[in-house]
Amino acid sequence: MNGDGVRIQVEYCVPCSYLLRTTWMVSEILNDIQTEVASLELIPSDSGRFEWTVDGELVYSKAATGRYPELEELKEAVYAQLPEEAPA
Repeated sequence: MNGDGVRIQVEYCVPCSYLLRTTWMVSEILNDIQTEVASLELIPSDSGRFEWTVDGELVYSKAATGRYPELEELKEAVYAQLPEEAPA
């Protein structure tokens, strides 16, 4: 793992059964950028949470938008936080 890579946190709602969607989106994104990621943390939550943070910056919030992101939309938000030389 790259110790200098980005740190991603994903907060997801357990009572809402968001785990499957969360792990699918994480898998799709990591497939492209796994060498650029220092750590990934899944944070079980409630209240409909589906929040993605990269290096401490909130890049997607279902609470703010009222909807799930499209995969490509989420990828763009996460990849925008990568160093410029990183492939996306």
